[in-house]
Amino acid sequence: MSNEINETKVLCDIVKNYAIDNSIKYVVIFAKQIENVLYLQSILNDTDVKVLATTFPNNQILYLEGEDGNINEVTPEILNTSSRDKLKKKGVDLIASTLPLDPIIIPGNEYNPYTVINQTLNLFGTGVNLTVQSALMVTDNGYIKPGERIVSMTASIAVDLTTSNSRFLFHPELGIKIHKTLD
Repeated sequence: MSNEINETKVLCDIVKNYAIDNSIKYVVIFAKQIENVLYLQSILNDTDVKVLATTFPNNQILYLEGEDGNINEVTPEILNTSSRDKLKKKGVDLIASTLPLDPIIIPGNEYNPYTVINQTLNLFGTGVNLTVQSALMVTDNGYIKPGERIVSMTASIAVDLTTSNSRFLFHPELGIKIHKTLD
């Protein structure tokens, strides 16, 4: 088992205990693959905590640098039919949606305010931008109501936050509130 997988499992265990101790009803995990989602579900299966998984939009192609230095086109494993079926059997809802802070690609224009927001969120820890976007995704898609306290996580960081709709992200009363990072 790789060190990265061990660290993620340790984080999942921390999240489980934190959610139970703080009466949090939902844990949202952003994932490209299903292994971490299935592990999280297995350790929360005997609790009242519901696991929701978020990922990239359907038909999204990712461009990732391979070990050889070449850029490869990859479709996230979690989006294939077999993965979706496994998650469904385990009772995990998969929300495949546009990331609310993903910049729109405009050829010749490199400025995008969403990039600044993403970078600012990551000042709190690498991946905080994805935890916030996951929380927005599940709220925007009706899986969680605005104002719900949840834990939102990636493979490397988890955040205790209160949800909002994307439109109200920075609203003084209705916006997302980050309470604590767990890493």
